[in-house]
Amino acid sequence: MAALLNDYATKLQNRLQPERESHQKLVQKGLLLYRQHLVHAKRVSGRFLRGKVQDVTPVDCELDLLDPLNFDCACPHDGFCRHLMALFFFAYSEANSVFDWVREWKRRSTDGDLLQSVKRASDLLEKKKPETTGQTISMWLDDFHTAFEEINVKDEFLLDLSAREVYRRLTLFLPVEREWEPLYRLAAAYELFKYLHTVCLKNGFFSSAALMQFLAGEAEEAANRLSSAALPFAFDPFIAYFRENTRELADSASIYELETVDFYRMLWSRLLKKENWRKEEEARLRKEILNSIDAGENLSTLKVLCFIHLAFLLGNDDTALFFLGQLAASGAHTAVYMPYWFLELKADERLSRYISAAVPMIPRLLESCTDDFERAAYMRMFFRSINEQALSAQQLKLLEKLYRAFLPVSAPKYGDVLFSSARYKEWAELQTLTGHTPGDIEKEKLEQVAKQAPEALLPLYHRAVGICIGEKNRKSYQKAVRYLKKLKAIYRKRHEEERWYAFFDEIKERTKRMRAFQEECRRGNLTDADGI
Repeated sequence: MAALLNDYATKLQNRLQPERESHQKLVQKGLLLYRQHLVHAKRVSGRFLRGKVQDVTPVDCELDLLDPLNFDCACPHDGFCRHLMALFFFAYSEANSVFDWVREWKRRSTDGDLLQSVKRASDLLEKKKPETTGQTISMWLDDFHTAFEEINVKDEFLLDLSAREVYRRLTLFLPVEREWEPLYRLAAAYELFKYLHTVCLKNGFFSSAALMQFLAGEAEEAANRLSSAALPFAFDPFIAYFRENTRELADSASIYELETVDFYRMLWSRLLKKENWRKEEEARLRKEILNSIDAGENLSTLKVLCFIHLAFLLGNDDTALFFLGQLAASGAHTAVYMPYWFLELKADERLSRYISAAVPMIPRLLESCTDDFERAAYMRMFFRSINEQALSAQQLKLLEKLYRAFLPVSAPKYGDVLFSSARYKEWAELQTLTGHTPGDIEKEKLEQVAKQAPEALLPLYHRAVGICIGEKNRKSYQKAVRYLKKLKAIYRKRHEEERWYAFFDEIKERTKRMRAFQEECRRGNLTDADGI
């Protein structure tokens, strides 16, 4: 126990940074709780140290003495808290000097003696003058890359689990101030994304797309929080880091191209909003792309997509659409990236131009999908990025082009448009094209079409009869008879009985050896009624 606790004490000193005000407060408040004798019921179970701390309300705490990043406390604080600190001091004091631990920890700082900054409880309530946090991007990067050493980078299937756990611990352990939290989370997700990007490229790991998407999503959530308020001047060095460092995303080779472009897009859309910054980055990428073209080199699809996004943000749609067309012509599936741009636009002329450019690219993209599930997933993502209702009101023809491009997975959406527009012939043709039979369609819709445009249903019922007869079982024959009755009624309504007789004669001749089917026809009064 003593050896474990001493080793834990050293690890904790390395994790906590005396230069950081939030860590100073953490140690101060933990000392106050410990000195007020508010820790009790300490117990040790293997590697775990457990106890209770009587704060405003009593809380249960647990420390993993082998891993400072593994802890648990019943309080609502999101991270390593004062109760865990107090529990550590209580256990450590049994065989060591808490005073010496604090003094040794503070020696790592050049800001003076921590003990002088430890205040009484009443002092903590006094109004403080504004002061800097002492946080720097280099401090954060050191924290991140030290933690990354714990990730299992040798096993592709354990990489996801260990990386997520390290990210969780990173975002929980450091109790940064509330306004700094989203920036810290963004930086942690960004650095881990780049680190894993390098690991996967080096080792040829192709199964981490979900992990990369998770990190991009975490980063976007944090960036959205940052973009919703004015950023303090203290953030400027961190923003400058992102501004300079994003070129690593644009300039690198990548196994996970979609996720990398998405991360780059998010940073420049949500965080790096100054127009002169965007112009500088666009000019840099343009120069590199043109130099590659002049040298006859193969263009990096990733870099061109990043350039297109900058052109898009700057409103240079002619440039963006030109390069999109060039990439599409070269075989790149550029349509998959376009929904990200749609999210920035409304149902206006700009959106219409980009959707029009995407339409001819979509069928080839769908062909590359492995199954209908993947095709439907992409279609859902695509349509979540646009306002279908607004587009229907303003650009219905364009919306229909989109639906046709996504066929057959868009058949329900396209069918609703055709039906609501009373374009029943096209609607029925769509049902036939997508392999639907009358049994797959709502009864109310069939009845409405039968009243208003019965001839539109003829191909649908003809095809259904053929399918049912071909299945060669009694239940299918009964369906075929029901569909034949529908056909007979439609032909009579159109005064085309001769066509019905010709068709039924052909059916009777073709199925003369199928006694079960002929029996069902007699039961349905088809043969007797017609005198055949």
